[in-house]
Amino acid sequence: MVLTSSEKKVLTLLEQDARTPATKIAKQTNLSTEGVIKIIKRLEDSKIIQRFNTKINYSKVGYSLYPVHIKLIKMNPEVILRIKSSITKYPSCTWYKFCEGEYDLLLSFKIKDSNGKKEMYSFLNEISDNILEKEISIVLFAFEIGKSFTEKKQNKTFYTFDYKQEKVILKKEEENLINLLKKNSRESILSLSKKLNLSPQIVSKKIKYLQKENIISGFKTSINTSKLDYQPCFAFMTLSKYTEEEIKLLINYCQHASGINYLVRQIGKYDLELTIDAQNINYFYEIIDSLRKKFQIISKISTVITKQNA
Repeated sequence: MVLTSSEKKVLTLLEQDARTPATKIAKQTNLSTEGVIKIIKRLEDSKIIQRFNTKINYSKVGYSLYPVHIKLIKMNPEVILRIKSSITKYPSCTWYKFCEGEYDLLLSFKIKDSNGKKEMYSFLNEISDNILEKEISIVLFAFEIGKSFTEKKQNKTFYTFDYKQEKVILKKEEENLINLLKKNSRESILSLSKKLNLSPQIVSKKIKYLQKENIISGFKTSINTSKLDYQPCFAFMTLSKYTEEEIKLLINYCQHASGINYLVRQIGKYDLELTIDAQNINYFYEIIDSLRKKFQIISKISTVITKQNA
Protein backbone atom coordinates (compact mmCIF):
# COMPACT_ATOMS: atom_id res chain seq x y z
CA MET A 1 0.00 0.00 0.00
CA VAL A 2 1.24 3.50 -0.85
CA LEU A 3 0.64 6.18 1.78
CA THR A 4 -0.65 9.61 0.81
CA SER A 5 1.31 12.69 1.88
CA SER A 6 -1.23 13.40 4.64
CA GLU A 7 -1.09 9.82 5.89
CA LYS A 8 2.71 9.97 6.05
CA LYS A 9 2.60 13.17 8.13
CA VAL A 10 0.01 11.81 10.58
CA LEU A 11 1.72 8.42 10.92
CA THR A 12 5.11 10.04 11.57
CA LEU A 13 3.68 12.25 14.34
CA LEU A 14 1.93 9.26 15.93
CA GLU A 15 5.26 7.41 15.87
CA GLN A 16 6.80 10.19 17.97
CA ASP A 17 3.93 10.38 20.46
CA ALA A 18 0.85 8.24 19.97
CA ARG A 19 -1.04 10.19 22.64
CA THR A 20 -0.91 13.42 20.62
CA PRO A 21 -4.52 14.66 20.26
CA ALA A 22 -6.03 14.89 16.80
CA THR A 23 -6.44 18.66 17.30
CA LYS A 24 -2.69 19.10 17.79
CA ILE A 25 -1.83 16.80 14.87
CA ALA A 26 -4.19 18.89 12.72
CA LYS A 27 -2.32 22.09 13.58
CA GLN A 28 1.06 20.53 12.83
CA THR A 29 -0.04 19.09 9.48
CA ASN A 30 -2.38 21.83 8.23
CA LEU A 31 -5.23 19.33 8.16
CA SER A 32 -8.65 19.52 9.79
CA THR A 33 -9.24 17.66 13.05
CA GLU A 34 -11.95 15.62 11.32
CA GLY A 35 -9.51 14.80 8.53
CA VAL A 36 -6.88 13.57 11.03
CA ILE A 37 -9.45 11.37 12.79
CA LYS A 38 -10.47 9.83 9.43
CA ILE A 39 -6.84 9.18 8.49
CA ILE A 40 -6.12 7.44 11.81
CA LYS A 41 -9.21 5.26 11.40
CA ARG A 42 -8.23 4.45 7.82
CA LEU A 43 -4.73 3.42 8.92
CA GLU A 44 -6.24 1.19 11.63
CA ASP A 45 -8.85 -0.35 9.32
CA SER A 46 -6.18 -1.17 6.73
CA LYS A 47 -4.13 -2.87 9.51
CA ILE A 48 -1.15 -0.56 8.94
CA ILE A 49 -1.51 0.62 12.55
CA GLN A 50 -1.85 -2.60 14.54
CA ARG A 51 -2.20 -0.83 17.88
CA PHE A 52 -1.14 2.20 19.86
CA ASN A 53 1.73 1.08 22.03
CA THR A 54 3.35 2.22 25.28
CA LYS A 55 7.10 1.69 25.52
CA ILE A 56 8.25 0.56 28.96
CA ASN A 57 11.82 0.73 30.26
CA TYR A 58 11.78 -2.79 31.71
CA SER A 59 14.95 -2.34 33.75
CA LYS A 60 13.09 0.29 35.81
CA VAL A 61 10.41 -2.20 36.85
CA GLY A 62 12.69 -5.11 37.74
CA TYR A 63 12.69 -7.23 34.58
CA SER A 64 15.58 -8.83 32.70
CA LEU A 65 15.34 -9.42 28.95
CA TYR A 66 16.60 -12.63 27.34
CA PRO A 67 16.79 -12.90 23.52
CA VAL A 68 16.64 -16.51 22.31
CA HIS A 69 17.81 -17.47 18.81
CA ILE A 70 16.87 -20.90 17.49
CA LYS A 71 17.82 -23.01 14.48
CA LEU A 72 15.07 -25.55 13.85
CA ILE A 73 15.57 -29.09 12.59
CA LYS A 74 13.00 -28.33 9.93
CA MET A 75 10.53 -25.54 9.32
CA ASN A 76 7.20 -26.08 7.60
CA PRO A 77 3.67 -24.75 8.18
CA GLU A 78 2.86 -27.57 10.61
CA VAL A 79 5.95 -26.91 12.76
CA ILE A 80 5.33 -23.16 12.73
CA LEU A 81 1.71 -23.64 13.81
CA ARG A 82 2.72 -26.00 16.62
CA ILE A 83 5.38 -23.60 17.95
CA LYS A 84 2.98 -20.64 17.76
CA SER A 85 0.48 -22.62 19.79
CA SER A 86 3.16 -23.30 22.43
CA ILE A 87 4.19 -19.64 22.62
CA THR A 88 0.65 -18.54 23.54
CA LYS A 89 0.88 -20.56 26.77
CA TYR A 90 3.89 -18.61 28.08
CA PRO A 91 3.22 -14.91 28.89
CA SER A 92 6.92 -14.25 29.60
CA CYS A 93 7.58 -14.71 25.87
CA THR A 94 6.74 -11.20 24.75
CA TRP A 95 7.86 -11.26 21.10
CA TYR A 96 8.79 -13.72 18.35
CA LYS A 97 9.59 -13.85 14.63
CA PHE A 98 10.11 -16.71 12.20
CA CYS A 99 13.04 -16.02 9.87
CA GLU A 100 15.24 -17.29 7.08
CA GLY A 101 19.02 -17.32 7.44
CA GLU A 102 21.30 -18.27 10.31
CA TYR A 103 18.24 -18.64 12.58
CA ASP A 104 14.68 -19.81 11.97
CA LEU A 105 13.09 -18.40 15.13
CA LEU A 106 13.85 -15.34 17.24
CA LEU A 107 12.17 -14.82 20.61
CA SER A 108 12.42 -12.46 23.56
CA PHE A 109 11.60 -13.35 27.16
CA LYS A 110 10.77 -10.76 29.82
CA ILE A 111 11.66 -12.26 33.21
CA LYS A 112 11.31 -10.82 36.71
CA ASP A 113 11.66 -13.87 38.99
CA SER A 114 12.11 -17.65 39.15
CA ASN A 115 8.64 -18.23 37.72
CA GLY A 116 9.64 -16.40 34.54
CA LYS A 117 12.81 -18.47 34.24
CA LYS A 118 10.76 -21.61 34.73
CA GLU A 119 8.43 -20.49 31.93
CA MET A 120 11.33 -19.98 29.54
CA TYR A 121 12.78 -23.38 30.44
CA SER A 122 9.38 -25.07 30.06
CA PHE A 123 8.76 -23.52 26.66
CA LEU A 124 12.19 -24.51 25.32
CA ASN A 125 11.68 -28.01 26.69
CA GLU A 126 8.24 -28.22 25.05
CA ILE A 127 9.60 -27.46 21.57
CA SER A 128 12.96 -29.23 22.09
CA ASP A 129 12.12 -31.93 19.49
CA ASN A 130 12.18 -29.17 16.86
CA ILE A 131 15.40 -27.47 18.00
CA LEU A 132 18.72 -28.09 16.27
CA GLU A 133 20.61 -25.28 18.04
CA LYS A 134 19.70 -22.51 20.47
CA GLU A 135 21.49 -19.49 21.90
CA ILE A 136 20.37 -17.40 24.87
CA SER A 137 21.67 -13.89 25.55
CA ILE A 138 21.03 -11.28 28.24
CA VAL A 139 20.24 -7.68 27.32
CA LEU A 140 22.39 -4.83 28.64
CA PHE A 141 20.85 -1.93 26.77
CA ALA A 142 18.06 -1.55 24.21
CA PHE A 143 16.06 1.11 22.48
CA GLU A 144 13.50 1.48 19.71
CA ILE A 145 13.51 4.36 17.21
CA GLY A 146 10.37 6.08 15.96
CA LYS A 147 9.86 5.58 12.23
CA SER A 148 9.67 8.57 9.90
CA PHE A 149 7.66 8.56 6.68
CA THR A 150 8.37 12.16 5.68
CA GLU A 151 11.47 13.82 4.24
CA LYS A 152 12.08 15.55 7.56
CA LYS A 153 13.66 12.78 9.63
CA GLN A 154 12.30 12.18 13.11
CA ASN A 155 14.51 10.01 15.32
CA LYS A 156 12.83 9.87 18.69
CA THR A 157 14.36 7.16 20.88
CA PHE A 158 12.28 4.94 23.16
CA TYR A 159 14.51 3.21 25.73
CA THR A 160 13.34 -0.28 26.65
CA PHE A 161 16.24 -1.45 28.83
CA ASP A 162 19.35 -0.11 30.56
CA TYR A 163 21.15 -2.31 33.08
CA LYS A 164 22.65 0.77 34.79
CA GLN A 165 19.27 2.09 35.89
CA GLU A 166 17.85 1.24 39.29
CA LYS A 167 14.49 -0.43 39.81
CA VAL A 168 11.53 1.70 40.91
CA ILE A 169 8.86 0.22 43.19
CA LEU A 170 5.45 0.85 41.65
CA LYS A 171 2.13 1.15 43.44
CA LYS A 172 -0.61 -1.24 42.34
CA GLU A 173 -2.62 1.55 40.71
CA GLU A 174 0.48 2.58 38.72
CA GLU A 175 0.93 -1.00 37.50
CA ASN A 176 -2.74 -1.08 36.48
CA LEU A 177 -2.35 2.23 34.65
CA ILE A 178 0.68 0.93 32.73
CA ASN A 179 -1.21 -2.23 31.74
CA LEU A 180 -4.10 -0.16 30.37
CA LEU A 181 -1.77 2.15 28.45
CA LYS A 182 0.07 -0.84 26.96
CA LYS A 183 -3.23 -2.04 25.49
CA ASN A 184 -4.04 1.38 24.02
CA SER A 185 -1.77 4.36 24.56
CA ARG A 186 -4.36 6.71 23.02
CA GLU A 187 -7.02 5.91 25.61
CA SER A 188 -8.33 9.14 27.09
CA ILE A 189 -7.60 10.33 30.62
CA LEU A 190 -11.33 10.24 31.37
CA SER A 191 -11.67 6.62 30.22
CA LEU A 192 -8.56 5.59 32.19
CA SER A 193 -9.84 7.36 35.32
CA LYS A 194 -13.16 5.47 35.19
CA LYS A 195 -11.42 2.09 34.78
CA LEU A 196 -8.97 2.82 37.61
CA ASN A 197 -11.52 4.52 39.86
CA LEU A 198 -9.22 7.54 40.19
CA SER A 199 -9.80 11.19 39.38
CA PRO A 200 -8.65 12.44 35.95
CA GLN A 201 -6.21 14.80 37.72
CA ILE A 202 -4.54 11.90 39.55
CA VAL A 203 -4.32 9.78 36.40
CA SER A 204 -2.73 12.69 34.50
CA LYS A 205 -0.20 13.25 37.30
CA LYS A 206 0.68 9.55 37.41
CA ILE A 207 1.34 9.42 33.66
CA LYS A 208 3.64 12.44 33.99
CA TYR A 209 5.40 10.80 36.96
CA LEU A 210 5.93 7.53 35.05
CA GLN A 211 7.43 9.49 32.15
CA LYS A 212 9.61 11.65 34.40
CA GLU A 213 11.03 8.54 36.09
CA ASN A 214 11.72 7.00 32.63
CA ILE A 215 9.48 4.05 33.44
CA ILE A 216 7.38 4.96 30.42
CA SER A 217 9.82 6.01 27.70
CA GLY A 218 7.10 7.11 25.32
CA PHE A 219 4.03 6.27 23.29
CA LYS A 220 4.17 5.07 19.68
CA THR A 221 2.35 3.05 17.09
CA SER A 222 2.89 -0.60 16.30
CA ILE A 223 3.09 -0.61 12.49
CA ASN A 224 2.73 -3.58 10.18
CA THR A 225 5.53 -2.51 7.84
CA SER A 226 4.89 -5.43 5.49
CA LYS A 227 1.65 -3.64 4.53
CA LEU A 228 3.87 -0.80 3.30
CA ASP A 229 6.11 -3.21 1.34
CA TYR A 230 9.02 -3.02 3.78
CA GLN A 231 11.09 -6.14 4.44
CA PRO A 232 11.89 -6.61 8.16
CA CYS A 233 15.47 -7.89 8.60
CA PHE A 234 17.91 -8.48 11.45
CA ALA A 235 21.66 -7.96 11.72
CA PHE A 236 23.71 -9.62 14.47
CA MET A 237 27.16 -8.14 15.16
CA THR A 238 30.25 -9.53 16.83
CA LEU A 239 32.63 -6.79 17.93
CA SER A 240 36.39 -6.95 18.35
CA LYS A 241 38.02 -5.23 21.33
CA TYR A 242 36.59 -1.73 21.63
CA THR A 243 36.60 1.34 23.86
CA GLU A 244 33.41 2.80 25.30
CA GLU A 245 33.86 5.80 23.01
CA GLU A 246 33.98 3.54 19.94
CA ILE A 247 30.80 1.68 20.83
CA LYS A 248 29.05 4.97 21.69
CA LEU A 249 29.86 6.22 18.20
CA LEU A 250 28.49 3.02 16.68
CA ILE A 251 25.30 3.15 18.74
CA ASN A 252 24.80 6.85 17.97
CA TYR A 253 25.20 6.15 14.24
CA CYS A 254 22.58 3.37 14.41
CA GLN A 255 20.27 5.66 16.34
CA HIS A 256 20.18 8.16 13.47
CA ALA A 257 20.59 5.91 10.42
CA SER A 258 17.58 5.57 8.16
CA GLY A 259 15.93 2.14 8.31
CA ILE A 260 17.34 0.99 11.68
CA ASN A 261 14.44 0.70 14.11
CA TYR A 262 15.71 -1.27 17.10
CA LEU A 263 19.07 -1.83 18.75
CA VAL A 264 20.00 -4.32 21.45
CA ARG A 265 23.37 -4.47 23.21
CA GLN A 266 23.76 -7.85 24.88
CA ILE A 267 25.98 -10.51 26.39
CA GLY A 268 25.96 -13.63 24.24
CA LYS A 269 27.26 -14.93 20.94
CA TYR A 270 26.63 -11.50 19.40
CA ASP A 271 27.27 -8.11 20.98
CA LEU A 272 24.72 -6.03 19.06
CA GLU A 273 21.43 -6.88 17.40
CA LEU A 274 19.72 -4.53 14.94
CA THR A 275 16.20 -4.62 13.56
CA ILE A 276 15.97 -3.01 10.13
CA ASP A 277 12.92 -2.29 7.99
CA ALA A 278 14.34 -2.19 4.47
CA GLN A 279 12.61 -0.89 1.37
CA ASN A 280 14.19 -3.84 -0.43
CA ILE A 281 16.93 -6.39 0.16
CA ASN A 282 19.52 -4.31 -1.71
CA TYR A 283 18.86 -1.38 0.64
CA PHE A 284 19.31 -3.71 3.62
CA TYR A 285 22.74 -4.80 2.41
CA GLU A 286 23.68 -1.18 1.70
CA ILE A 287 23.10 -0.47 5.40
CA ILE A 288 25.18 -3.50 6.38
CA ASP A 289 28.04 -2.52 4.04
CA SER A 290 27.98 1.03 5.38
CA LEU A 291 28.32 -0.24 8.96
CA ARG A 292 31.26 -2.49 8.00
CA LYS A 293 33.11 0.41 6.32
CA LYS A 294 32.51 2.99 9.05
CA PHE A 295 33.30 0.87 12.11
CA GLN A 296 36.42 -1.29 12.24
CA ILE A 297 35.36 -2.77 15.60
CA ILE A 298 32.72 -4.86 13.78
CA SER A 299 34.38 -8.21 13.14
CA LYS A 300 31.33 -10.17 11.94
CA ILE A 301 27.76 -9.48 10.84
CA SER A 302 25.20 -12.25 10.42
CA THR A 303 21.83 -11.51 8.86
CA VAL A 304 18.35 -13.02 8.84
CA ILE A 305 15.22 -12.04 6.95
CA THR A 306 11.75 -12.23 8.47
CA LYS A 307 9.28 -14.66 6.92
CA GLN A 308 6.36 -12.42 6.00
CA ASN A 309 3.62 -15.02 6.28
CA ALA A 310 4.78 -16.85 9.41
